[in-house]
Formats: sequence, C-alpha cells, structure tokens
Amino acid sequence: MRKLILILTILFTVYSNAFAQRKGKGRFLDRCESTYGIGFTNFLGDLGGRDQIGTNGVRDLEMILTRPAVHLGFRYRKNPILSFKLNLNYGRVAGRDSLTREEFRRNRNLSFRSPIFETSIQAEISVLQLKSTKSRYKLSGVRGKSGIDINVYLFGGIGGFYYNPKGLLGGRWWDLQPIGTEGQGIAASRTPYKRFQACFPFGVGFRVPLSDRNWTIGFEYGMRITTTDYIDDVSTTYFSPTLIAQKYGEVAALLSNRADPASDGFIKGSAVTGQQRGDATDRDAYMFGLITLTYRLKSGKSVLPKFR
Repeated sequence: MRKLILILTILFTVYSNAFAQRKGKGRFLDRCESTYGIGFTNFLGDLGGRDQIGTNGVRDLEMILTRPAVHLGFRYRKNPILSFKLNLNYGRVAGRDSLTREEFRRNRNLSFRSPIFETSIQAEISVLQLKSTKSRYKLSGVRGKSGIDINVYLFGGIGGFYYNPKGLLGGRWWDLQPIGTEGQGIAASRTPYKRFQACFPFGVGFRVPLSDRNWTIGFEYGMRITTTDYIDDVSTTYFSPTLIAQKYGEVAALLSNRADPASDGFIKGSAVTGQQRGDATDRDAYMFGLITLTYRLKSGKSVLPKFR
C-alpha cells in the first residue's frame, strides 16, 4: 500500500515538473490549474443492492453504503474548450447482502469492504460556458473579459486502480484475495485475480468562480467501468469448502460461504458447491462524486492591459 502511494506521488510530481520545464514556461503556467476535492464514493457489483434481482447501473445502488472520498489533481487548459487532467483519487467501497430483501442475495449473506486508490488521465470538454458581461478591470470606460462564470463539462479517460477486498469474521477484517474464496489457486481454471486493474472514468461536472477569480468551486460526478468482477471478491460459483480449508485454512472456508441454513428464508441448495455465487458476465463499477476547489497557477507575468 505504501509503495503504491509513493508511486502515485512520484508520478504526479514528475508529470507536473515535466510540463513546467517546457518552453514558454510563463504562458504554459497561465494555462495550468491544481485541483483539490472531497466527496463520496459508492460501488456497483454483486453484493448488496436494491430489493430486487441484480441489475446494471445506478438502479441497483445501495445509498446507505456511500463512503467519503478525497481528490488531488492537475489540469492543463489547451484552449477554452479542451483540457487535460491528471487525477489521484482515494475512497473506500463496501457491500452487504444483509441490506437487501432480494431472497437469493440475502441468503448468500456475504459482505466486504475495499480501499480504492485510483490514478487517471482524462480529457475534459466544455459543453456550456456562460460568461459575465461585467468589466474585469474597474476602470471607467474600459471593458474586458471577466472570465467564465459557469463552465459545464464532460470528461472521459483511462486509468488504473488498486483494490483489496476484505471480509469480516470474528471481529476481524481478513484479506480475501490471498485465500481463494472461489477456488483460486486450487482449481487449474481459477487463477488468483490481480488487485491492480484498469478503469475507464467518464462523467459530468461544472465550475463557477469565487470572488477571487484565481479560485473556482465546482462539483463533478463520474462512473468508473473496470476490467474486473472481483472488487467485492465475488464473481463465479461456490467452491468446495473442504478443498479451500485444506489449501488455505478454516477461516478461508468460512469466508467463502456465509449462508446460514438455520436462518429464516434460507434457500436449500442455493449455497453449495457449483451453485451461482456471483455474475461473471457483469463487471464491477464504482463512482466518485466530488466537490472541487480549483486554483489557477500564475507565471508571475503581468496580464494587465497596456495603455498608450
């Protein structure tokens, strides 16, 4: 985890310094911004969800599992329409079958939580710009652009993220990936999944200037399509708890199958070896909603108008 944070920090620093060394440094810096944000994250996957059979998209979102998130970023404005961004995001996602009344998922009775460390490069396209008609300079008879009062934009890009699903047992959170809860590392056809995966962020946002026009405040919301179905450690079918226990121990066997035959609503035969545990045809997704503060970097060169 510490190595990942160090790698992302170095990447962000190198990216910023590389741009700063370009020719025309003054003009370049006047096009750059640093961004900071706090907000929320949530998860769409196999675990938990609404009181219905699992569906794609926000229709299956469990709002009670929304968790805090933080953001750090760097933006380069190529022109008034197009910008490029380097982002670092952190949040924690979770899922619990006990929150849904849908009988098969509630009977499964699994739960998890996982950190999300994400870095991405995005393109941002402004789709609506409302400009102020007021003068930028408080001089009688002088008119000047005061900047964009409202900027609505769409964004999309590519990135990578680290996750590490954990399951709760005996008052302790256990790492799930190393213990092969679906037979990974036991059956030849089931290899352990990677905890580093690609993501494809896309979404919408807006910004408005504060009284000091070097600062803007805004909000953006974005989904992340991923290349994995294992953010929640659930994807395929139940595996033999006996074989799991032999390979990884009794704790691993217990975490692989939490269905309780003695509980109300238990569906006989639904949580045995070979039965469906997750939906491998539908990859997991997560989202970030962020309140952002943006600071416009300055080269130190004067941009005041010249008078003859």
